[in-house]
Amino acid sequence: MADARRNEQQPNTEPGTVKLTSGDGFSFIVPKGVAEHSPTIRNMLQVSRGSSSDAAGFTEALTNEIRFPEIKGGVLEKVCQYLIYKHRYVNSPAAESVPEFKFDLELVLEVLTAADYLDC
Repeated sequence: MADARRNEQQPNTEPGTVKLTSGDGFSFIVPKGVAEHSPTIRNMLQVSRGSSSDAAGFTEALTNEIRFPEIKGGVLEKVCQYLIYKHRYVNSPAAESVPEFKFDLELVLEVLTAADYLDC
């Protein structure tokens, strides 16, 4: 029964991408490898193997779409930008100059709260 349910759920994004949607309806499509720099997102996108129950994984893993009802669009946009920044510079050599990641001071508390939740 779980397999039939999985077949009914069609991904809403291109293969290899994830759609992140804010509480106010803004959506951001990012490469899955970039989004998975957040352990929270990575866990939501994992499909459990070896289990035949309906709870074998999150719906997000089947659709590649994650909704964050408590995160505003501007904040989620900054989180996506940070994930891209992290993906770009995570393995850069120490000699390479890594630019500072900047964002507006008005967003500090909200961005820090979202980053804490997403563990990024």
